[in-house]
Amino acid sequence: MWHPKKHGAHDQANLCPVMDPAFYFAKRLMVAAGCLMLMAAFSGCSTLRVHQMQRRADQGDDAWIIAQTIDCDTPSPACGQLHRIKGNACLRLARRGTKPATFYTCASDELAKAMALTPTWDNLDEQFETAERYCNALDGLQHLQSGKAADTTRDRLLDAAQHLYQLAPGSVPAIYYMSIAQLRQLTPRLETLNAADRLPVCSRLKRTVNQVLSLMETARRERLPDWDRFAERYQRLAFDLGAAMHAAECR
Repeated sequence: MWHPKKHGAHDQANLCPVMDPAFYFAKRLMVAAGCLMLMAAFSGCSTLRVHQMQRRADQGDDAWIIAQTIDCDTPSPACGQLHRIKGNACLRLARRGTKPATFYTCASDELAKAMALTPTWDNLDEQFETAERYCNALDGLQHLQSGKAADTTRDRLLDAAQHLYQLAPGSVPAIYYMSIAQLRQLTPRLETLNAADRLPVCSRLKRTVNQVLSLMETARRERLPDWDRFAERYQRLAFDLGAAMHAAECR
């Protein structure tokens, strides 16, 4: 009679040993933990994700960057960097004329988060650059708006300009954005200006004009950092301030 053991067959228990439940559960936990770590690395705020985003930025792949969702909201260097990289990408697209209203909005929101979620800045130049680009995004956005939306953005621009001015009071970008924010704050009042309001409005306009002209005169005598980037904008700002003083009948 044929017998399994005599003919080399094996017991099914030896072929498929039952896995210990504790071992099986531990293995599943290890796999799950590995998956979670991988997901966090590519969708959260890890240093690995920062390097990934920065590499795409260095390659000029702004379209890929703006499609990414940055969902971290806890202050950390990595979280701040991710929002900064995406904000810069949105700003570059807006400057190129690609859906400017959409991407100036994106830039201003992301750069605001970058500043709010960065606990400390090891690189102060990067801090100032981020604050300046935030002002630039708000400036570009307000040009495209009207009504209450424009008023809200103007107020944000004034706050952002004041922050930039605190970082570097005498700098070319800080004085420019402070001056343009103050001019836009006063401009709506010029059409209905009465005698009682004229003196304080003209006083503020004159202070702004003097500050702008003083910096322009300094730039003629000595080379100022960032002046080449802002020279044309200062010329337009000086003209707009002069027009505002004329409209307000300042003496």
